[in-house]
Amino acid sequence: MMKKMLIAFIICILSALLVMPGCASEFVEPELYDWNIKCCDLGFDGSSFKIEAPPDFPWPGTHSVGGIGSITIEMVNETHFNFTATGILINAVIVKGMDSYVYNYSGPSYGSPVTADTILNPPLNSCNGKFPAISHIEFCYVEDGVEPTPTPTETPTETPTTPPTSVPEFPLFATPVIVVFSLIMGAVVLSLTKRR
Repeated sequence: MMKKMLIAFIICILSALLVMPGCASEFVEPELYDWNIKCCDLGFDGSSFKIEAPPDFPWPGTHSVGGIGSITIEMVNETHFNFTATGILINAVIVKGMDSYVYNYSGPSYGSPVTADTILNPPLNSCNGKFPAISHIEFCYVEDGVEPTPTPTETPTETPTTPPTSVPEFPLFATPVIVVFSLIMGAVVLSLTKRR
């Protein structure tokens, strides 16, 4: 009996883990770029803060931004991080691995700069299905209290080989529903094993 209960429990946990999303920015779906995009390419006025890969700069910790604010990065694991900004508002975050993800908070999908977000990451490596190491993180920002206005720029000198595409993200509301469903299925399996 105990063995059947353990198997049912393992099935429930594995089914919940299999459906969890790989990336889950709290506010926006990231846009994929297969080139080294910069804040100015997105139309922001040049206020940007770039953190290069370690060992030059450690990812986690608080980083001073131009004497007007700071950005604190908390690593969730080697390839995913959370950030909090103080004294500045973040219009977009560029996370470069092999390709780049742009989390554009001032774009049409969200429309307003933020001071924090969670679970940002570079795009998956399509060859091996794993997240690559982060090459750099660039924050496009404005001073807090200053209304952000993207400035039109000329066409970037680098042209992407393919147009940027939006990567669909797992709907955030579905995760709790799936977890509850998995628990109910586990209870059904347990009740069926008790009847035998």
